[in-house]
Amino acid sequence: MRPIFNLETQRNGDMHRAARLAMLRHQVVHHIERTDASAQKVEQALAKLAEANELGYRLAPWRRH
Repeated sequence: MRPIFNLETQRNGDMHRAARLAMLRHQVVHHIERTDASAQKVEQALAKLAEANELGYRLAPWRRH
């Protein structure tokens, strides 16, 4: 038995795959951008915490002479 080859179906299948790949690529880039933005917020919060800890260490009563 010989398989039926439909050029139109093949073309639509290729277009569907290309569109799906483009959509998935867009989603990955979007997730990376969101992750990067979240990482920047964490870095900023850690910098503030380190600054607050340093200030607290300098002002600690047991550090006074």
